[in-house]
Amino acid sequence: MRPYIVVVVAACSSTDTPPRPDPLAPLPLPAPVETSRFRDAEACAQCHLVPDPATVLHDATGANVSPVLLWRSSLMALASRDPYYLATFAEELALAATDKRSAIAQSCTRCHGPAGNEELATTGAALTFDDLVAGSSPAAVLARGGVTCTACHQIAAANLGTESSFTGAFRIDYGRTLFGRYPDPLTNPMMLIVNYTPTLGSQIENAALCGTCHTVIVPSANGEVVEQATFLEWRSSSFMTLNQPCQQCHVPTVDANNTAISAPVASFPTTLGARSPIGRHVFVGGNSYMLSLLADAVEWSGAGISADELTASAARDDAHLATAAKLSVVNAHADAGGLAFAVRVENMTGHKLPTGYPSRRMWLHVVVTVGGQVAFESGGGEPGDQPHRDTISSPDQVQVWEAVLVDAQGNPTHRVLDARRYSKDDRILPAGYAPSSVDRPRTDPVGVVADPSFVGGRDEVSYTIPGIASNATIDVELLYEAIRPQIVDEVDMSAPTPAGVKFVDLARARPITPVVMAHISVPYVF
Repeated sequence: MRPYIVVVVAACSSTDTPPRPDPLAPLPLPAPVETSRFRDAEACAQCHLVPDPATVLHDATGANVSPVLLWRSSLMALASRDPYYLATFAEELALAATDKRSAIAQSCTRCHGPAGNEELATTGAALTFDDLVAGSSPAAVLARGGVTCTACHQIAAANLGTESSFTGAFRIDYGRTLFGRYPDPLTNPMMLIVNYTPTLGSQIENAALCGTCHTVIVPSANGEVVEQATFLEWRSSSFMTLNQPCQQCHVPTVDANNTAISAPVASFPTTLGARSPIGRHVFVGGNSYMLSLLADAVEWSGAGISADELTASAARDDAHLATAAKLSVVNAHADAGGLAFAVRVENMTGHKLPTGYPSRRMWLHVVVTVGGQVAFESGGGEPGDQPHRDTISSPDQVQVWEAVLVDAQGNPTHRVLDARRYSKDDRILPAGYAPSSVDRPRTDPVGVVADPSFVGGRDEVSYTIPGIASNATIDVELLYEAIRPQIVDEVDMSAPTPAGVKFVDLARARPITPVVMAHISVPYVF
């Protein structure tokens, strides 16, 4: 079985379609910048990025674990250069009332360009879209650095995990203190080179720190729309009770042999002893498609890194996705002149699967062959709109796990500020799912009715295939898309903006190909 390629067809032109602007111009390259609070990541790279070969900042397998090197090709570093983010940000601004645009800009840059946003926030000003994509002010340069070193490592412990910390409401410590995991840091080198004091701060290993930007709650006419609730999902799972925070998977402290990494954490001074554990700042997730778009457009993105580096980062994301779920075929048996079986999908993560921004989905591609010939296939093409399914008996029925936002008229929308509610959210719950009374309304599934196999940690889908009376092979793939292809069309047909045009052009040039998260092949003997 091979993943198919979705060909996204451009929308037909119409006399009512607004003129298509030129694509967004290339983004400026990173530049040195220092304010009373922040520094650029390149300043940190002086000591926390070393070339190959070397001994410092390398693990026992010889892999380079330099924090800045690994971070700079992740979507954390590229959060403000992400073409889909820029397209939707520009679209929300274009369709908003004039008096709402400053608040939108404040909200949309808070987590994607936190240092630049914070630099202006204390003055009462808001970073604008134009600042972000073309500005030369210190705040603009900092914002284009994405979720940068001196933003994350200055977040104070004060309100973490509370309602007041969500939607980017983290608090930055203003003592030029960088928090880390080590109790006795050598302070002089960092104070000398970048004028920060390294200090023990256990919050850097706390899931609640991630929760500040991975819990996004947007006001709506209906009260609120939860754009993403990854942290709330985690704290409703057994991962919280077992003390397995986000960082354990997304900033892992073990090498390819699952051995704790031990090495000096900086190249200066040369007398530094080894530290353990060291977190690999890979920030892996489900973003290989977006990283691939950026690899296709390295000159436009202005990130200052190579296509090869981005492609390697995309491959890490795909490898990470391969650990997220476990497939099995259970209870296969002859049934009324045919074949019946169930496919079980187990969620191996500490949050819903898939989680995060509601553009993502996964589904089952099931093929039953007899004598080498296909006797049944479900999910082999673009699945389209599907309700939650517990049983499947025809090829046009596909189980798709996804969250679908709808507007005031009940129509699906990719625009969070246009959304009123979820019409469907059947993403697989994390193991041990037991939300508090506060979290339950924001994390409970939607549209999952009378499905006893949909429980914390897994879901099962039953298949009944008539007309099979001889030995068969059941092949199952779990497929994943970071962005539904329809969204590309929706952006193209919405209010045209230069950022939207750039995203659509990039997406048209690289048709969305589902990632195979898991695969299993099982013979059945009658």
